[in-house]
Amino acid sequence: MPETLKVQDKMNFHLICPTHSLVDTVADKVLLPATEGDVMILKNRAPSFFSIIPGALWIYNKGEKPVCYLVSRGIAEIRRNICSVLAWGVDVQKIDVSKVNKDLKEAEKELEAARSDLGKKEILHKIEYLKLLLNGTKYIKEPDFGKKD
Repeated sequence: MPETLKVQDKMNFHLICPTHSLVDTVADKVLLPATEGDVMILKNRAPSFFSIIPGALWIYNKGEKPVCYLVSRGIAEIRRNICSVLAWGVDVQKIDVSKVNKDLKEAEKELEAARSDLGKKEILHKIEYLKLLLNGTKYIKEPDFGKKD
């Protein structure tokens, strides 16, 4: 059964981490970091799938400040005014740098102890994401889409 819109003239947006739902909201538009380049998702977009790369995901609503999440690799599905993203993500405003540093050191130790190629690959993705969190907070700025200052 199709999901109904929470608010007319908007799309439903979901950011789902492998262990829990992180964001369940409505949006005018969402900017996704995709392998093909950044992709703007608008209401009534044709159904599609995208591979998500580590980067900034922006949620826009008219009259509100955009919200930015740093996301890991994942996938996005767009259907019937619903945009669902499956990836690890964190609100840029809520990043605890000391915790990320601690998690990074632990992940680097896990990598040294990993025995299988698959285990190493998973840990390398985790390390890549943690480094994005540390470095991304310094350089994240809202895209200007040609706005005049």
